[in-house]
Amino acid sequence: MFAAPAFRLSLDAGATTPIYLQVAQELRRWLKSDAARAGTALPSERDLAQQLGVSRVTVRQALALLTTQGLLERRRGSGTFILPGRIEHPLGTLTSFSDDMRARGQMPGAKILDFSLTRAGPQEAMTLSLGASSRVYRIRRLRTADAAPLAVESSVLPEERVGELSPEGLTDASLYELLSSRGLLPVRALRHLRAVNADQEYAALLGVRLGAALLMTERVSWTALGVPIEMASAHYRGDRYDFLMELLPPEV
Repeated sequence: MFAAPAFRLSLDAGATTPIYLQVAQELRRWLKSDAARAGTALPSERDLAQQLGVSRVTVRQALALLTTQGLLERRRGSGTFILPGRIEHPLGTLTSFSDDMRARGQMPGAKILDFSLTRAGPQEAMTLSLGASSRVYRIRRLRTADAAPLAVESSVLPEERVGELSPEGLTDASLYELLSSRGLLPVRALRHLRAVNADQEYAALLGVRLGAALLMTERVSWTALGVPIEMASAHYRGDRYDFLMELLPPEV
C-alpha cells in the first residue's frame, strides 16, 4: 500500500509561483526523502487531489513536471510510479563507482563483460608512457547498484605497473580499492564528458530503450608520483546520472 506523504501543503494562492509548481516542489521534496520507495505506485490523480486539497488539473500538471524531471514514470493503464533517485556526481571529485554507491546506501556490484591481457596499442602506449612491447589489461564491467544496471565501465591498465590481475578479483571489488592496496591510487585525472545514444548492445546491458540518452566519459588517471595508471571510459544511464560542476569566479 502507498503511504501518504508525511506533510501538509502550505500553498500561497497569492504568490507569483503557480500552485502546480508549489505542489511539484513539495512532492519533489517528499520523493527525495527516505519515505519514498522506488517502484511504489502513487495514488490516483483524484485521490492525490483530495489529499492535497487542490484540483485534479493542478495535480496532473505537477505530476507531468516531475515525470519530465525523471522522478516519476507514467504507465498507461497502471498509474504513476516512483523512479529510483538520480545520482549526482561532482565532476571535480575523483571517486570510484563503489564508493559513490556506498555513500548513497546502495550495494555496488560488477559483472565482468570482457577481460584480456594484450599488447598496448599506439595511442595507449603514448598516453600511458609505455614501451612498444608493453602489455595492458583490458577490463570491461557492467556496474550495478542494488542489482540495477547503471553503467558500463572499460579500463586499460599497464601490466608492468599494476601487477597480476584476475577476473575473480574484480567481480565485487572496487578497482580503485585494489589499486590503492598496491600503492597506486589515482589522485588526479583528466575527464571528457559527452552525450551519446544507446546502441543495441548498451540498451540491452543497461535496460534502456534503443537510442536512449547516455552520458559517456573518457578519463586518464595518474598516481601521486605523476605516473599514468589508467585509461578508462564509461557509459552511464542518462535517466539516472547527473554530473555536477561547481563554478567559481576567477581569482583577482
